[in-house]
Amino acid sequence: MKDGKEENGRRRRGQDGSDPKKPRGKFVGLDIGYGHTKIVTQDGERMMFPSAVALVAPTAVQQFGAPVAEDEVVIDRIRCIVGSRAIGKPNRCTDLEDLWWIFPSFKAIVTYASTWIPPQSTVITGLPLHHYIAPDARDIVHDLVKTILKAKRVLVTPQGVGAFYSDLSQLHATAKVAIVDIGTWTTELIAMAGNDFIGTLSTGVVSGVHDIYRTVAQELSAKMDRTVDPYEVERSNRGDGEIRAQGRAYAQSWIDERVAQLAKDRAALILAKMVDLWGDHAPDFESVFFCGGGAQLLFPYLKGYRDGAILMKDAQYANAVGFLKMGELLYGQDTPPVTDEPAVSRNETGEPQPLAV
Repeated sequence: MKDGKEENGRRRRGQDGSDPKKPRGKFVGLDIGYGHTKIVTQDGERMMFPSAVALVAPTAVQQFGAPVAEDEVVIDRIRCIVGSRAIGKPNRCTDLEDLWWIFPSFKAIVTYASTWIPPQSTVITGLPLHHYIAPDARDIVHDLVKTILKAKRVLVTPQGVGAFYSDLSQLHATAKVAIVDIGTWTTELIAMAGNDFIGTLSTGVVSGVHDIYRTVAQELSAKMDRTVDPYEVERSNRGDGEIRAQGRAYAQSWIDERVAQLAKDRAALILAKMVDLWGDHAPDFESVFFCGGGAQLLFPYLKGYRDGAILMKDAQYANAVGFLKMGELLYGQDTPPVTDEPAVSRNETGEPQPLAV
């Protein structure tokens, strides 16, 4: 098939992974989440796909140039399915690793994201805070993303800080704002005052919503005599599909009740972290915002922390939208060339602090 748009509207890549018809250079917010990857570009395009990767065993015909499907990429000579079709595959990379960005599955996700990100783009992406504070982690992600995407520049910033910039009306010089970014693997508790990142009032914890879906998946696997993928539980709980075996759907009421029970327990752990860090009801903060892919699930159990707590609009896209706006603020003018500096510098005490924009 010649290069062009398929029925789903996505352009096919050329043999070298490039698309000669793709415009070159955009501002792009790229949120590579443990659960889903979100892409937002300056022209308003949005894309989200599960951060699921399944390996395809080499075949005898592969040496003769067997075709690679649109949702497949080749990493270290291994074919990888990325996105929805990887869910439930026997060779899916299922174990989330705290350092997953050093694994081939992360490379596969970034390579697949290049479908929507043209070369020579300015790409802003993020890392969980507890990794961001390690310079080597920033450098690894920066170099990998820049190389794979053939980007003009890449800026790496803490997760959650991006969500703050998704709504620029929050930018007041002295008012403190708290962000609770609930993801699949981690939850980021971020404190900002204007453009200043308050390191002493921010932390990241490995406490997201993945354990909820994984626990229910394991319980269903035992009940249904087949392997249930945690993504299936997530989709079912959102109302996007049934979990079926032997031609029958499992009772949705049981799934929803079990997810709700586990969500309440996980919310209690996060709430305890919030109280330890910010005190009861966060009295020093003007606003408390909730975002991230897990926010919709846990917000009902966390909103009582503070009167007027806000679930951000498009909570799952908040970081990607904010990353894009950060890029436009920092690099949007025709200024002398800038280097690939991190979005957050260090103050005298060694705490991370964002560059003024």
